[in-house]
Amino acid sequence: MTPPLVVVWLTILNLALFAAQWVLGGKVLLNLALWPPGEHVIGMLGERAIVAGFQPLQLLTYGFLHGGLGHIAINLLGLLLFGPLLERCMGSLHFAYYYLFCLVCAGLCQLVLGLGDGAGATVGASGAIYGLLAAAASLYPDRKLLLIPLPGELEARTLALVLGGISIFHGVTGTEAGTAHFAHLGGMLGGWLLVQYWRGRLPLKPKRELVP
Repeated sequence: MTPPLVVVWLTILNLALFAAQWVLGGKVLLNLALWPPGEHVIGMLGERAIVAGFQPLQLLTYGFLHGGLGHIAINLLGLLLFGPLLERCMGSLHFAYYYLFCLVCAGLCQLVLGLGDGAGATVGASGAIYGLLAAAASLYPDRKLLLIPLPGELEARTLALVLGGISIFHGVTGTEAGTAHFAHLGGMLGGWLLVQYWRGRLPLKPKRELVP
């Protein structure tokens, strides 16, 4: 069986940039985190203000930074749980495209809808991981998942509905500030739409169906 090379490289990139954050600190966040539009003074260097702002490339780079060890551990767990299955289904090239597409959709959704949720600069692969969950729920809805320490198993479809519902609740009510709930939802929605397009289930049809 061919190893999931894209999953391996995504894992390495996440770990490498997390290590860079630990070594270089704020310099990495200044340039690679996803900042809302406008100028944001994040510190002083002598009498000169250190200013951060939005750059288009941040829509990709923010997804390889994380807010702490627990944050990256949860996201890598999701990548390793869903990634190999989806990479084998889609093929490595399309899986890589899918992952990055979900990351961009998550970032755009956060920029448009999540400016008031207290998240500030956005970091983390969560939006892409929620996109992987949406794909798994669409392609393998009845697949059983064992989620330690939860008792029993959950179907992929059930897990997607539960986590999506939680993100909608917190995003709409503004609770659990500091978490980019709209990024989660953007990754899920973008990923679901792309899967439906690849399956030929949208009015705009692909040249050939890429997933079952």
